[in-house]
Amino acid sequence: MSKTSKYQTAYLEYRTAQINAERMHDPDLTPEANRARRAEARAAARAKLRQAIPQRPTGPDPRDAVLGTLAATTADQIAVQGREREKIETLLARGTHLSQVIAQADERRLSAILDWLETSDRVLNSPDPLAAQAELRGAVFDRLAGLGYDGTQQARDIAAEREQTTAWVDALESAASGEQVGYGPRAVIFQADPEAYHGTLGMKLPAEDTRTLADADQHTRADMQREQAADRQQDLTGTDQ
Repeated sequence: MSKTSKYQTAYLEYRTAQINAERMHDPDLTPEANRARRAEARAAARAKLRQAIPQRPTGPDPRDAVLGTLAATTADQIAVQGREREKIETLLARGTHLSQVIAQADERRLSAILDWLETSDRVLNSPDPLAAQAELRGAVFDRLAGLGYDGTQQARDIAAEREQTTAWVDALESAASGEQVGYGPRAVIFQADPEAYHGTLGMKLPAEDTRTLADADQHTRADMQREQAADRQQDLTGTDQ
């Protein structure tokens, strides 16, 4: 069983509950009473879904710990790192792309590249230095994994699981708020488990169900606005409304 199967189940149950709530109608009740029943059913569905949302993973990226083991700590290692940095600068000056340098590097050169990234004008003067550093550190890690460096596979597995969990947190929180699930979480879930994606976020529904869910999401957003307004009023007055 997939580690994310419980999130898939929670999502599907919520969408089913939304459809059922939207279609509630008792001919013996007034329109206002029927609207109240539907709102109560939507609130119950949201509460159940929110209970299923996992905690967002926190803490350092496990891949950073692996990269940290490449740091030069002895005089000899620092000297080797310095020579490797000179070679890196020479290669780049000759027009070799940094991605190619990384793809052909051994552990010593990868260590030097990590050190070089922290002070390189090429990186620091880029439009988004932090994003550039993150991308290049990721490339260094991937090269290490390709070399069979100790700890890379375990770190990769842990990072992938955390990324999937984070994507499901984002997806379920969006669903509970009546919002569309963003491209980022969708992409992560699809890449990790295409079957799970097509059975949940990417499921093709009958046109009638699709329209019903669109209405349900619209009503959910209205519910959320009323709840937020009530919370703000309570904060101002200190009393339940």
